[in-house]
Parts: sequence; structure tokens; C-alpha cells
Amino acid sequence: MLTGTKLEALLARLRRALDERNGGDVEAAEKVFREVVAEAQRLGFASAYVHYMLSGALDRMGKLEMAFDELKKAVRADPLAIPVRHAFQDVAARLRAALADPARAADDEAIPRLYTLLVEAGEADLEAHLAMVRFAVATAQLERARALAEAVTTLFPVAREAWEALARVARAQGDVGRAAAADAEAAGVGVQAPLFGVTGKALA
Repeated sequence: MLTGTKLEALLARLRRALDERNGGDVEAAEKVFREVVAEAQRLGFASAYVHYMLSGALDRMGKLEMAFDELKKAVRADPLAIPVRHAFQDVAARLRAALADPARAADDEAIPRLYTLLVEAGEADLEAHLAMVRFAVATAQLERARALAEAVTTLFPVAREAWEALARVARAQGDVGRAAAADAEAAGVGVQAPLFGVTGKALA
């Protein structure tokens, strides 16, 4: 357990970071928070609180990806810290929304970076995977797009969008048979077989 003058010095630096943040100078706060993180690491421990506060400063400066990275560290340091988990989920949701933004070009160079951040954190949803498939197609990485699209249909077998994406990739590769099979799967998603095999409208 850290005690004595080293602890007091670290706490004094942390208070200065908080004062900078509360005073509105988030850039200065970021610098001091990072100093606290580095010193804590040198002393052999990590503080979920400090990573959490640093992430907040980064978020306020619009550095969302860096903020997410700090929140991942905070969650690792204290998995039971509910405020940290809430912040983590909030930022993850905003990253997913940014990745799947319809205004974002399919070949936007930020897509792989955002996708990797979400995948490594276990926070990639269907839309995130599809954005990466579109990127791979747009950048002529058809084999990568095919592997990812096949995996997405395994992860989300009842998602029509997943099968439609696979059909587009297979068609781009000239694999007519797989494209047709994927189209059939897409058409069948959400369609239930009629009860007892009977079709038609019930009349009283």
C-alpha cells in the first residue's frame, strides 16, 4: 500500500489536475493527469479513477478515441466501478454511431481504426461489422470482405443486412452461386412457415 510522502505528492498533483479541469483548462488538466498516470505506473499500480478523469478531459476536447482507450484501462483497473462502466458504454455507443454514420464515405481511412477499437473492446455491433465490410469492398480487399461477411452471417444469422452484404461481396467476386444462396437467406429472414403448412386468410 502506497503511503507517506510519495502518496502525498501524487495526491497533490492529482488535485492540481482536478483544479485545472474545473477551471476549464482541459489541455493543462490532460497533461497533469498523464503525469499522475505515469507516476502511478512507476510506483507499480493503476488508478481507475485517474484514467476515468483523464478520459473525461479528453472527451471534452473531442478526443473520443483516446478517451475510450483510457476508459478501457479504467475498467481493467476496477471492473466494478459503475460510473466508469456507464462512461465506457456511453463512449462505445458514440463510437459505434460515428462508425456507422451514413455520411461517412465507405473508404474513409478512420473506419479500420474505429472498428479495431470496438472489436478489441468487445463492443462491435452488426452495423460496425457491416461498415468494415463496406470499407474492405471499397478499398478492393475482396477476400477480407468475404471472410468478414461470412463471419457476420454466423454472428447474426437472422439479420437480413448481413446476408445482403455477403451477397454483394460474393457477387463482386464473381461467385454467383454463393451470392444467390445469400440472397435466398436474406429473403427468408423473418419469414415464418405457416402453421400446419396451411396458407391463406382466416375467415369467420
